[in-house]
Parts: sequence; C-alpha cells; structure tokens
Amino acid sequence: MVTLADIPEFLLPRYGKYYAPLPDLDAYLKRIGLEGEEIPLTREGLDKVIWAHLSSVPFENIDLFDYDLVVDFGIEELFDKVVTRHRGGYCFELNAIFMALLTALGFEVYPIGVRIVSGGEAFIPAIAHRSSIIVIDDKRYFADVGFGMTSAAGGSICVDDTEEQQVRDTVFHVEDRPNNHKIIMRHKEEGPATEFLFIPDPFPAVDFVAYNYMMARTGFRNKRIANLRTEDGALSVDGNIFRKTINGERIETPIENAEEAMKILTEVYGMVLTEPLQELAETPPPQA
Repeated sequence: MVTLADIPEFLLPRYGKYYAPLPDLDAYLKRIGLEGEEIPLTREGLDKVIWAHLSSVPFENIDLFDYDLVVDFGIEELFDKVVTRHRGGYCFELNAIFMALLTALGFEVYPIGVRIVSGGEAFIPAIAHRSSIIVIDDKRYFADVGFGMTSAAGGSICVDDTEEQQVRDTVFHVEDRPNNHKIIMRHKEEGPATEFLFIPDPFPAVDFVAYNYMMARTGFRNKRIANLRTEDGALSVDGNIFRKTINGERIETPIENAEEAMKILTEVYGMVLTEPLQELAETPPPQA
C-alpha cells in the first residue's frame, strides 16, 4: 500500500493529503461507538467495524446539495468533517476515511474502483464508486461504507468464494467476469441481481480525484440525501421526505421547509451544521 514515504517530495503538496495517516484512532472509534473495544484482525472484527460505521456515519450530500462546496477527501479534512463535526459524506469520502481507519487498526486494505451495474450487464457504466478490499488470511473481502442505498451490505463479502454468503439480512454471491473482473450479485425476492463490477486489485487513490470532481459536479445534486442504517431498518432524508424504515415498514413524514430539515439533520443524525440549508421547491417522488 502506498504511504507518504513513497510520494516524491515535490508531489507531496498535491497528493500527500490523500495518503495521510488517521489523526486520532481513539476519537474515530468513539465516533462509531467502538471506544475501548477489541477489534480482532479477522472477518468478524472487520464486520463489526463495517456495521458500526454504517449505523453511525450517514451517507449524505449536504455539502454538495445545500452548500455547493468542493468535496475534499484528504484524510485530515475528512477526519474534521466525519469525526469532529459528526457529518457523513458520499463514497469517495466515506470509503477513504474508512480505509484510513482500517489501516490504523492494523488491517491490510487497499482501494478499488467500482462500477455500479444495478440495471444488469447489457450496459457497463463508467467507474463512479470507491470501495475497499481487505486481505485476511490470504482471502480478499469487499467492504463498502459509502454506498448511498439504505440496503448497503452490513458486512464484508469474500470475493474469492463463489458460494452464497449471508451478510446480516441479505444474501450475496460473487461471479467471475472476463479480464479479471468480479461481480457481486445481491439476492432479491425475484432472484439474484447485479450490483458491483470491479477488478479486485489495488486502484491508485489519486485517480479518485478526477472521478470525485466529475461526480461532485454532476451527481448527488438532484435532492437532499441522508441515509443511516439502524438495527431494525434505516433513517432516510429523501428530498422533502423523512423516512423511518422499521422491519420493512416505511413511515414517511413530509419535511415542510429548510428549518425542519436542519432540525432533523442536527437532532436525529447529530450533524454539526452552522449554515442554513436551501429551501426545496417541491417534494420529489419517494425512492423506489
């Protein structure tokens, strides 16, 4: 894995922040409710950290949607946002800081570039997502704490096994594809569905700078989003709708204005927000 020591000195001002170490491991563990707990370097330990992250740090786009800010996934900048200000972010942010967390815990981890193929394989979209591979006992495990759906996998998926894998309440399996690609299939009531396509080899973290710029300008700007997993479901801000999902049942409440949205984000999600949010013109349709 690349470290700061591997970067030529003249490139450190440009790229060094993406490879910086985690500033404070204990503070991060406290942020996700694991303060003082043993984290074994096993799949069980990895799954424990994944779930703690998904249920503590929301997927959210407030900086992009409400504040029109440039998303910066330098490690110190992310630490300030996620840990100090109890915010969240999207995949390029959350999976970057998550990798720094796993590294600080002692896991062998590296980033991968991912294509989201939830519509099937007839059309293969561009890489637009960041995830992580963790190597444990010579097996590779896929981990993702930055997938925007409330159905994000609640644990790791072994990409070197082809049999079905139960990950909390969902079944997955992994298939090989040409040119060293792997595809993760999610099992639904109607049958297995495509989800992620990727090469499970290390992907240069600096390449995400360009991908992040593209997504920051064109993606996640249609409506306000905040998703957080819970033990029995999820909490979601979906435009002008606040949704609680409890054991598969959805309870939806309209968000009347920006002041109400601010109250939900600060009181329910615990975010530190000092600037007002923008008003939305109308309520977008609920998620399918």
